[in-house]
Amino acid sequence: MKNKKVFLLSALAALAFTTYSCKGDKAAEAKDGEAPTTEAAAPEEKALVFAEFTDLDLSPAGFPMTINAPKDAKVTKGEIEGEVYVYGGKRFKLSIKEMSGSAETAVGAMKELQADAEMNPSFDKLVEDQPTYYLKANKDGALSFVFAVNKNEEYCMMVTEGVPFDQSPDQFTDYSADDVKLMLEAAKTLKAK
Repeated sequence: MKNKKVFLLSALAALAFTTYSCKGDKAAEAKDGEAPTTEAAAPEEKALVFAEFTDLDLSPAGFPMTINAPKDAKVTKGEIEGEVYVYGGKRFKLSIKEMSGSAETAVGAMKELQADAEMNPSFDKLVEDQPTYYLKANKDGALSFVFAVNKNEEYCMMVTEGVPFDQSPDQFTDYSADDVKLMLEAAKTLKAK
């Protein structure tokens, strides 16, 4: 019971950090009475096609694993908890983190937290619900997911859509449903080398 509480608290802390980090606002602060400004919209990128993805080696960031990603995707290592970020352009970003416990336990704990209406009032429904992943919708219709794969008997690797706002080269966080579904399909390809 104590291990479950510690796991749930660490999972909640990781989720809170990711949620806070991924919801930044690009609007500049007003200076001396001026109105806030926003940057010009970036030009639209070419639509990503899963069939064109290639294996991306995560070893340079400390995870001896591969994942399918856009061919020019970059891997960076986070500075806070050893997480790894995959940046495949404005509409393809993944966060990968090692968690204690099995994939099923980790996903179950995250699902329990995120589907709790009291703790997460924006939760609407689970769109897909499997032992090692789920895809959820909030009340505004925005999708997000959690996917995990076992690394060994003690640890799993958890993948979520997006990159913390301060770690993203473009600070873009407004993903379409198709973007999130594509990122989930890529997450399902995570495997040991």
